[in-house]
Amino acid sequence: MRQESIAKPEFRGPEIPAGHLIFIPFMPLKKIISDLRKKASQKVLLHQSELFYFKDRAVLYGPVGASASVSTLEKIRLGNLKEIIVLSYCGSLSEQLEIGQAFLPLSALSDEGTSNHYLPRKDKLYQLQTGSRQQLVDYLTTRDLPYAQGTIVSTDAPYRETAAWLIKVQKKRVVAVDMELAAVLAFSEFYGIEAAGLFIVSDQLSPSSWHNLMGSQRVKSATENYFLPLIFEP
Repeated sequence: MRQESIAKPEFRGPEIPAGHLIFIPFMPLKKIISDLRKKASQKVLLHQSELFYFKDRAVLYGPVGASASVSTLEKIRLGNLKEIIVLSYCGSLSEQLEIGQAFLPLSALSDEGTSNHYLPRKDKLYQLQTGSRQQLVDYLTTRDLPYAQGTIVSTDAPYRETAAWLIKVQKKRVVAVDMELAAVLAFSEFYGIEAAGLFIVSDQLSPSSWHNLMGSQRVKSATENYFLPLIFEP
C-alpha cells in the first residue's frame, strides 16, 4: 500500500525541461563535468550534486549511492520529472562482460537498503521501463554501437564483494554490479516515472581478484563514444 511520507522534500530550481533527466552518479572524465558547467544555461547546486539545465533536458551529476541518489531525486521529481536515464559505470561479474564494454540492463537486483522503502519485492528484482530502455536500444542501434545485456545488482557496500557474495549473485544470473540502479528503478516505478540505464564496464571481479581500470583508455574511449552524444547532443 502506498502511503505519503511525513517528511516532505523541497525543490527550488526550475522545472526539468521536457521532464527528461540524465543522471550521472560518477564521472571519471573531468572534462565532461567542466563542459557541463560551461555549456549549461543554468545550474542548481544540490547536496553532493549539481543539476545542469539544457534546452530539452537536465543533467544531474552526483551523488553516489542508492540512498543519496534517491534522496536527491525526491527533490527533483517536484520539478515535473518524467524520465530518468542513468549513465554510469559497473563492475563485471562475468567473463563474458569485458572492461570497456557497454552494458544495457534488463533488470536490477536490490542489494541495497533503499528500494524496499518504495516497492518491497520478495525477489528484490526491479525491471527497466520498456519505453526508456527502447529509446536507448534505438540510440545504440542507430549509431551501430554494440552492447551486452542482462541483470545488474546494486549494492551499498562496494568493498564487501566477497567470494561468497559473488557466488550468491551469480547463481541468480547477475552479470554486473553498480550502486544505484535498483533504487532508482524502485523510486521511478513508485512515482510513475520512466527509467532506464546504460553502463560502461570499468572493473572486473572474480573469486580471487579485482581488476579496476576506471582510468584506462578503454573506459575513456567508451565514455566518449556512448555517453557524450546522450549528454550534449539535442
